Amino acid sequence: MSRNSSLSHLQLKTMQTEHLQQVVDIHRHINPSPWSVEQWQTCCAQPSHQNWIALESNQSSDQISERVIAFASLICPGSDIELLNIGVAQEFQGQGVGQYLLSSCLELAPDSAEHCFLEVRRSNIPAINLYEKLEFEQIAERKNYYRLANGLIEDALVFRKTL
Repeated sequence: MSRNSSLSHLQLKTMQTEHLQQVVDIHRHINPSPWSVEQWQTCCAQPSHQNWIALESNQSSDQISERVIAFASLICPGSDIELLNIGVAQEFQGQGVGQYLLSSCLELAPDSAEHCFLEVRRSNIPAINLYEKLEFEQIAERKNYYRLANGLIEDALVFRKTL
């Protein structure tokens, strides 16, 4: 998989328990209805799920530090996979991290996977633009699907990509 040179400091890794607090912190800042630590733990415990993180690595004189800057969770039960959640830390949005992460996840999907489905809030224009750039097509709409933490209700758009 080719990677933009400005993303060469990123590593794609399987999400582990020690990453969950960073994932939850990012999710809390970017999503109006973020998942809890317990929801992430459940995803990580399921064999049918693939949970990925993008790590930023920085090396100082004698130490390497890593921090989670993006995450993705997919359920892969058979020929259809579903992107359950994806997010990029605010300070890294608009730099190609989401595209790198989602493209990588799709490349690593099981060989049996034929389609990837996802739902997105109608107002999440940056995410919709990313999905369309990666050749997902809108196939349906779910009225009043998302119940946001602030009490608002929002429609979901359903997208599909043939793998």
